[in-house]
Amino acid sequence: MDRDELLEAGDHNLAATMRLYAATAPGAVLEDDGRLLLFSTSETWPSPYHNGAIRLDRSLHPADVLRRAQAFFADRPGYCVWIAAHADADLERHAFGAGLAPVSPTGAPRLALDHRIDAGVPPPGVTLDEVTDEEGRRDYLDVTVEAYADSFLPRDAAEAQLATVRAVCGPEVRAVVARDGGRPVAGAMVLASGPVAGIQLVGTVPGARGRGLGELCTRWAVGAGFDFGADAIVLEASEAGEPLYLRLGFVEVSRYRWCFGPPPPAARRSRG
Repeated sequence: MDRDELLEAGDHNLAATMRLYAATAPGAVLEDDGRLLLFSTSETWPSPYHNGAIRLDRSLHPADVLRRAQAFFADRPGYCVWIAAHADADLERHAFGAGLAPVSPTGAPRLALDHRIDAGVPPPGVTLDEVTDEEGRRDYLDVTVEAYADSFLPRDAAEAQLATVRAVCGPEVRAVVARDGGRPVAGAMVLASGPVAGIQLVGTVPGARGRGLGELCTRWAVGAGFDFGADAIVLEASEAGEPLYLRLGFVEVSRYRWCFGPPPPAARRSRG
């Protein structure tokens, strides 16, 4: 797969992940015509993963993207327009011109891996358990909430994102929880679409960090992605997670940034 094919497949995998969340989150709203994806899985949290717009057809004019996003998110707490560094320079210019604000000057690196890696060995007392039932889903949710608390992810937003077993276990999605003495302490998930599989929501609870458990779950997710038949594994790395992924052999192929659109004044007033 060449770089352009990888980047396009990665964009579509990101969209597939958001479609999954929108299909499984209670009360989620989705507008998807194959050219522009608009999704909302939380009425309170305006992050890119919970209230976002992803342009999939780069021939769609930026003005149309922004017009449709503004209408779609009119009663939401704000939203983020995804900006792919490899394809959305025009959309970013129009967004700034329309008054949307940059969320991060550098954004998140899109990393990719085109080969399998060693699965790793759990330390004594640690097990890796695939999420296949309600108990596993709850454990993965608890790990995610605790692990992402320092990223200010509200519990209700995480609960919506991981609301059902279908969100973490299905024909195209798998998740794993690391347990230490039976206690869930780390996790990761992977979703396959076309030629790539994307890793999401890798996290370790604060008290268990520094022991390689997030790495162990990432290695499991990489293997699961290739087991789906993917040619490459992709992810958007946080600042904290990037050194781990680079050490595992991932390479940066692009970046995502976001432009924030605040809710209209009427919506802000109605929320008090």
